[in-house]
Amino acid sequence: MNLHSPDVSVTDAELALTYLKEGNERFVSNNLMARTTNKEDLEKTKDGQKPFATVLTCSDSRTSPEIYFDQKIGDIFIIRNAGNYATLSTLGSIEFGAEHLGAPLVVVVGHTMCGAVAASHGKATGLSDNLQNIINNIRKHTDSCSTKEEAVIANVKAQVEAIKNNPVIKKVGTKVVGAEYNIATGKVTWL
Repeated sequence: MNLHSPDVSVTDAELALTYLKEGNERFVSNNLMARTTNKEDLEKTKDGQKPFATVLTCSDSRTSPEIYFDQKIGDIFIIRNAGNYATLSTLGSIEFGAEHLGAPLVVVVGHTMCGAVAASHGKATGLSDNLQNIINNIRKHTDSCSTKEEAVIANVKAQVEAIKNNPVIKKVGTKVVGAEYNIATGKVTWL
């Protein structure tokens, strides 16, 4: 059971990863933490935040990390965009989570049935300029994949490498890992 309090800093990346793994196990087994502490958690976080992990994930409405990792207010610093792509602004947010908030872990979570990755793999064109830019950037990492499923994993791995090579992340020593969320089962598979 995650005993993390949102007003206590977690500095160990392995402990942070354990919290996420245990939370996903609770979610999948439908044995969730009690949600009776929202008022207490709001009180503890009103003056600041001490998330134990930063999560970059897709903006797909079916992929909410607070839910599938069974965490509370203040536990996870979340960045979401189509295709969980590490843009410059995304990298800046990740740097903020690591360097200024002290989150010792960054997790890039792709997911099954990702529309952005499917569009990149399917070589979609004719989209709005901004969306086409995202798709084209993801495509750089998924072009050689045989299936959409392989493309999801390839995209996650590419984003993990981009984040690992970020100078701030290197300087701070933040651990970076990848995962895939299955929208049908709720299970997170760690890469």
